[in-house]
Amino acid sequence: MGRDKALLPWPLPDGRLGTFVERAARALEPLCETVEIAEGAPGRIPNIAWDRFPDAAPDQGPLAAIVAALDRAAELEADAIVALACDMPLAGPDELRPLVEAAFPAEPGASPRPDAAMWVVDGRDQPLCALYRADCRAAARRAFEAGERRVVAMFEPTAAFGRRRGLVRLTAGEKSARRLVNVNTATDYDRALRLAAQER
Repeated sequence: MGRDKALLPWPLPDGRLGTFVERAARALEPLCETVEIAEGAPGRIPNIAWDRFPDAAPDQGPLAAIVAALDRAAELEADAIVALACDMPLAGPDELRPLVEAAFPAEPGASPRPDAAMWVVDGRDQPLCALYRADCRAAARRAFEAGERRVVAMFEPTAAFGRRRGLVRLTAGEKSARRLVNVNTATDYDRALRLAAQER
């Protein structure tokens, strides 16, 4: 993109022009007690209303952000984190709520709760629109310290201390698949703006 995607302009539901990161934070607010921003390196994202914390190491990929978020969840004594990449500007409550429902089933005595829930689009995991329970923390850190940068590496046996961790993969329907797109190029950005305008 040639610029920090977190700060790309994006129309907010109240009609104001905000940024990708502001839009992601607002999408999480209805579902989460606390919304905070993993900002990569300190000071990278200026002038936002939410608390921020740095990645476990700057510029080391998405797993560094998940490790830092799980560490922060431990400080807050939170049960889980819901991760939403700022460059998925179309993902909203219809994509976030099923993650919570999958990891925290409402039925009493439901089968063991999974460690995580994430979307799958066209056969590809979407680990940055996902929920991770707090007990993923040790495996995430172990994978990161072993040199992994892929989020899903925390579910491999070497990181998961030899046990099979429960991961629920939700298959996206047509509408959610369209909303779970990543914006990586100027063309992607223009397309996402058009889709957002169509949905308003």
